[in-house]
Amino acid sequence: MRRQSEKILKKHSQWNGRNQNKRIKIVMTVVLIAIFFSLAAAVLLTWIQMKGAAQPPTGSLSADAGTDSGNSGGLPIYDDSLNLLLVNSSHILSSGYQPQLTSFEGIQLDERILPALGKMMEKAKTDGYPLTLAGAYVDSKQQNQLYQAEVQRLMQQDNLSLVRAENQAQNTVGEGGYNENQTGLAVTFSFDGKQGAKFASTGQYHWLSQNSVYYGFVLRYPKDKESMTGMDFEPDHFRYVGRSNAIKMREYSMCLEEYVSYLQQQTQS
Repeated sequence: MRRQSEKILKKHSQWNGRNQNKRIKIVMTVVLIAIFFSLAAAVLLTWIQMKGAAQPPTGSLSADAGTDSGNSGGLPIYDDSLNLLLVNSSHILSSGYQPQLTSFEGIQLDERILPALGKMMEKAKTDGYPLTLAGAYVDSKQQNQLYQAEVQRLMQQDNLSLVRAENQAQNTVGEGGYNENQTGLAVTFSFDGKQGAKFASTGQYHWLSQNSVYYGFVLRYPKDKESMTGMDFEPDHFRYVGRSNAIKMREYSMCLEEYVSYLQQQTQS
């Protein structure tokens, strides 16, 4: 009788042990599942936030898809012969080129970029980053005067030789005909008196860096592209190239020189 009782107690103890192990396994399984779903939810939330940040700003309009409201918001269409017009120290502006000038906020620019520029400045103001248009079109004669003035300044203040002064001035000002200011397609901004290199410290610069492409504008002379653009970094200088081109240039991390060359290679291949 005693042996039978011991057997029963032993079996009962083993049964309790197995049940306890099962309960522990169930609890651990539930905990692991909960952890898995928590991590999955966090990853999904992060992806949604990143995707949302990459979308065009609410109400933004493209600048190169014309009256096709599905793509452009009703803004004009321009051919890439205008959008991607390349002017730099190696590419002189054709003597036959005539910008279609108009005045906006007291600044002359090509009227074809005005719809996109106006929408972009309106949206920046709504978002709390009002922009001041500081410059745009400069004719060839005036550009040459600016260039020569910079050469003289470099020679007098920095004691540079004529050749070195001319080379440096070309990287910051540019000669008439070799500077895209003559196209009327480029604009410079300022905020609270900050222009040129100082503009990079403003919220306006960061807003433009994120949103300008949706209106067809790109930072024309970015950092680390000086060897290709031939110009120093200019955070306040933005160029109209059309919305689709602007988005691709940012996606490919290309400046205008690189992008034009890339398209030419694609055509030839």
